[in-house]
Amino acid sequence: MEGKPMGNYKIEVQVKIVECAESELSGPTKRSQGCFEMKISEAEAISIDACEQAVLKTNYEAMRDALSRHLTQVSKKKPVSTGT
Repeated sequence: MEGKPMGNYKIEVQVKIVECAESELSGPTKRSQGCFEMKISEAEAISIDACEQAVLKTNYEAMRDALSRHLTQVSKKKPVSTGT
């Protein structure tokens, strides 16, 4: 008996850069909703290079977390026979 074929997947990414009132800066941190955030200074926020690095660092942490969760879920599914 073959397993149920797995469907296609989509990857969703949303990046927001918003001003906040919090004064403490932070590295990438996972929030309760599963998203990640990083607090940067105003000087970093107006520098394209510093802003880009902050976005890349934050996205890297989010990507690793998403891949870990996804691969854990996929590994629990029975593989589909390819017939070869």
